[in-house]
Amino acid sequence: MRRKGIARLEPLLYLLPALVFFVLFTYYPFVKTVFNSFFLTNFMGIRKEFVGLENYLRILQDKEFFAAIKNTFIYVLASVPLSVFIALLLALIANKKTRSSPVYETMFALPMAMSSSVCAMIFELMYNPSLGILNEILGTNISWLTDSRYTIYSISFISVWMNIGFNFLFLLAAVRNVPADLLEAADMEGASFFHRTTKIILPIVSPTVFFLIINSLARSMMMSGLVIILTDGGRSGSASTMISYMYTQSVNSQNYNNGYAAAIVAFIITFILMLVSFGFEKKYVHYD
Repeated sequence: MRRKGIARLEPLLYLLPALVFFVLFTYYPFVKTVFNSFFLTNFMGIRKEFVGLENYLRILQDKEFFAAIKNTFIYVLASVPLSVFIALLLALIANKKTRSSPVYETMFALPMAMSSSVCAMIFELMYNPSLGILNEILGTNISWLTDSRYTIYSISFISVWMNIGFNFLFLLAAVRNVPADLLEAADMEGASFFHRTTKIILPIVSPTVFFLIINSLARSMMMSGLVIILTDGGRSGSASTMISYMYTQSVNSQNYNNGYAAAIVAFIITFILMLVSFGFEKKYVHYD
């Protein structure tokens, strides 16, 4: 009986370090944020009095917060589909192994090895209105990071470049695991590249595509680093996202009341979006 008890506890002991980590650095901060969002706090983050939903009502009347929500969705729609689509194209191109495969596979995956701050500095130079290479190539004179018409799209382009490498590695592995006999049978039937891709490859790699979309959605909805590094929220909040708004309110303005409420609203919106996304799983994702 003692051995059986130890055998049952053994898997839990292996999971215990990870569980402790999640409790201390994920679940506890989340519960504390939810709790604090119903209180009025001072600039030190110390709770003073219970105010119920007052903090939420305040930010929901703030035009800057609604602009941040809008920018977040623009960023997600502009970056997530494009990064997955380009990665899939690169995976299809690199599907066949050759002697030079390690070279271009490494080149395609290289962006994922670079930190956000390094990428931000590189693109900041490229976006420079007077010295940047982008205006030089396009023959324009656009302030990509200060003009409110282009700021959020400029940041989205950086995100696309940064995420291609991660998506490419997963999709390359998935594409190379497509059964060769199915592709050979399609070739014998005279199927075109388009039909082979849409009728055979895409259904088989759809679980990987779905995972990457869900993963990218979650990370993109929580994005703030590029905005904070490059624009500090943008001129008049033109590039702020929900999390950068929370950061600005909490850290820069020391307004923890708005910061706590913004964090929970951002979580709720992201959670709803994830639920909606999972609703498409049974219809479009094939696990057989």
